Amino acid sequence: MKTWKILLLAAISVFVAMVVYVTVLVRRGFSARENPSRIEAFAAQIAKGLAIPARYKLNNPYTPTAENVREGEDHFADHCAICHGNDGSGDTLFGKGLYPKPPDMRTAETQNKSDGELYYTIENGVRLSGMPAFGTGLVPSSSNEGSGDAETWKLVLFIRHLPQISSEELEEMKKLNPKTEEDRAEEQREEDFLNGGKAPTPPAEGHHH
Repeated sequence: MKTWKILLLAAISVFVAMVVYVTVLVRRGFSARENPSRIEAFAAQIAKGLAIPARYKLNNPYTPTAENVREGEDHFADHCAICHGNDGSGDTLFGKGLYPKPPDMRTAETQNKSDGELYYTIENGVRLSGMPAFGTGLVPSSSNEGSGDAETWKLVLFIRHLPQISSEELEEMKKLNPKTEEDRAEEQREEDFLNGGKAPTPPAEGHHH
């Protein structure tokens, strides 16, 4: 068989396979409750890799001192943990409802990324996902400290620290997690009780989302 016929048959086969896959995907729906298929995950991974400009292939200009990691930890607890969890697992109420799901930041999928790739993702977000652009938009020009957004670089330091995070650190982060007015009121009642006040009154039962 001639080469052009073989290539034509291969192209037709790939096209038919894609049509079948898309048809099945559409019929199944695009629920955020389900995990993406391997094809979707593979395509997303390639797209994210291609989307990161070459100028972000940098090492972190900030050293992982205890102070820098702690600053990253505080920022993560206040801004990121609601979806990613204090431990970076992504096992949260909001994380479970996203599509694609937040990655487990402790695994190689995240830890093998370069510092610049993590910086870019935090600063610019990821299209067609639940990851927003959190940064100031400052573009690092070199690997010298002071280049780019310091808060974002320190977040990268903390992400590197996640596989070794301690239970004590996780407890400290809970105090920094965003709280509703009801949460704050409950904490105040408990504190008043511990300081000799009245026993805390449980909140009225109601329908919660």
